[in-house]
Formats: sequence, C-alpha cells, structure tokens
Amino acid sequence: MPGLYAQEIKPKTNMTAKKMTLDAFLKTAGTSELNKIFPQITGGSYSECHTAFFEQTGIWIPELVPIFQKMDAMIVMRGPVRPQGL
Repeated sequence: MPGLYAQEIKPKTNMTAKKMTLDAFLKTAGTSELNKIFPQITGGSYSECHTAFFEQTGIWIPELVPIFQKMDAMIVMRGPVRPQGL
C-alpha cells in the first residue's frame, strides 16, 4: 500500500525556517523559552510534532526528518515505538 505511512506534513505558516543541527538544538534545549513550548505540542505523528514545533518556534531540524518518517512508518507497520522490555 504505497503512501499509507509516508505522508508529507506541511507547516501552516509562511515563516522562514531557522534550520538548526540537532547538536545546536541540544545545546539550547533546556532554555526556559523552549521548555514553555513543549507542553503545547501534543498528539499526532512524530513528523506532525516536528512540524508543530516549527510552527511554534521557527526551528527546523532537517536531520530529524528521515528519522521521524521511519518512526512513523514503524508505528503504522508494528505499533508504538518503544525500547525493548517496556
């Protein structure tokens, strides 16, 4: 079933993305400004959360896109993604 799990999520904003590496993001991840945003992002797929985070902050982390697409596909094919033993 092509296209069942691979869907492109498009942001609902015309904001220019502030592209950031994952390493750079992790250096700022504990800031109070970002911590206020995380509780506002709920539900959906990993890709939808990444897009919602962009809509709230303008931050886009390109290296997460293929990872989140694979995780979304795993959920569709096998169920929730979680560590072994949990």
